[in-house]
Amino acid sequence: MRATTRWAPALTVAVVAGAVALSRPEAGRLTDLQVYAGAVDTLRHGGDLYDYTRNGNAPFTYPPFAALLLLPLAWLPAFPLHLAWTVGVAAAAIALALLVDRRRAPLIATALLLSAPVSSTFKYGQISLLLALLVAADVLALRRSRRQGVLIGLAAAVKLTPLIFIPMLWLTGRRRAAGIATATFLTCAALAAAVLPQESLRYWLTEMHNVPRLGAITSVGNQSLDGALMRLDVPHHATVALLLAGAVAAVALRRTAGPRTDEHTDLLRCLIVTGAAAVVLSPVSWTHHQVWLVLAAALPLAPGIRIGVLAIMLLPVTAIDWLPLRESRLLLAVALALFLPWATRWAPPGNTGRQQPGGLPGSRTWWQRVAYASGGTPCPATSATGSSGSSAARSSRPSPRPAGSPPAPPTGFAPRTGAAPS
Repeated sequence: MRATTRWAPALTVAVVAGAVALSRPEAGRLTDLQVYAGAVDTLRHGGDLYDYTRNGNAPFTYPPFAALLLLPLAWLPAFPLHLAWTVGVAAAAIALALLVDRRRAPLIATALLLSAPVSSTFKYGQISLLLALLVAADVLALRRSRRQGVLIGLAAAVKLTPLIFIPMLWLTGRRRAAGIATATFLTCAALAAAVLPQESLRYWLTEMHNVPRLGAITSVGNQSLDGALMRLDVPHHATVALLLAGAVAAVALRRTAGPRTDEHTDLLRCLIVTGAAAVVLSPVSWTHHQVWLVLAAALPLAPGIRIGVLAIMLLPVTAIDWLPLRESRLLLAVALALFLPWATRWAPPGNTGRQQPGGLPGSRTWWQRVAYASGGTPCPATSATGSSGSSAARSSRPSPRPAGSPPAPPTGFAPRTGAAPS
């Protein structure tokens, strides 16, 4: 199939979504982008960044470094800015799809562009999708680069939510990248403090902790655990949320070292698990924060699970006033954070990823994957560890086969080859 034909659905959805967003009256068009532009324009004219509110109820809520990056918006006319931003959102969705799986990118891009998170990004002119692209590029495209971590640190300096991906780097063995991400974040914050000292002091000491300032946090648009507990009128919700969310984060991040497929799929799974944990953990998880949940449909899972993910993330299920549907995206985030690390057992046969050195063959049963992930030895071929192996492993190797004979079928698991590259 020609590339133009394969990309036609995604490009059509992008054009329609962009046209709908831009066709709104100016007062209601890309309202979050208007907040960005208005806040930095106030800053440009000597006003206080955090005193600005659009229509009296929409303040600027990001760190001062974000204002430095967004400062050029103050000089751009409204419609050209809105048009350029909308094109950028569509391009970011397509680029994210290409990072996830180049072969299936047209299909993934179509799903992303139809999803509630990207639709919300189009509608409000949000920056969240661009930050998700930076995080995904850091983890997937820079995984063998000595500069890995820079993009995550930059994204976290613009909006604090991506900070959760720094522990992910550390716990998956990329400790140098975690250090670079932390250093990048602190450098950006220090730069902003040097340029905007008063705004920096106010943000880090006051505004960062002012959660009600973020909007209608008890609405169903906020699919965080804390938001759900507030809607349910759970007593002492803040304490309960902290305990439960901490448990989800600890389990999710620790379990990202579960059964192995190929390196790219493993890293994508880590991204989605951590992004799902962020949805659960954050005090506020608006719809445009939830793009990581959509990407779960790109993993090698059973068709029924993929369809369920897409149904929850593409349909307006949270608008239905029935508790399981109203909180369905939170429940999906919890399920992905807790169970996705072991979800190769949910994959159809032969669809768990390509075999790589140190990987897990896709033909194994679920209990063998669990044994492998926990360090068990389900068959003699896995009794060797380390680089040199053991006598049992050497004795289990097949003898050389005559030239021209068909390859022997795999017998057992490949041994672990060590930690992931740092």
